[in-house]
Amino acid sequence: MLKDIDAVIFDMDGTLIDSMWMWESIDIEYLKRYGISAPANLQRNIEGMSFSETAAYFKNYFQLSDSTGSD
Repeated sequence: MLKDIDAVIFDMDGTLIDSMWMWESIDIEYLKRYGISAPANLQRNIEGMSFSETAAYFKNYFQLSDSTGSD
């Protein structure tokens, strides 16, 4: 099936396909685990951040104990 494929494009930032709705949904579900409602300005606050930066923001802003992978 994949033997004639030379390259694959992964669109992780919504450039080719609008995937931003998915990330917002993931953020809301993640915070729900801790009984936290996502603030209305959350997406605006994290817009443009890398995955690592967003993880650090969540940990600090919401005072979560989860590891960011770099701590």
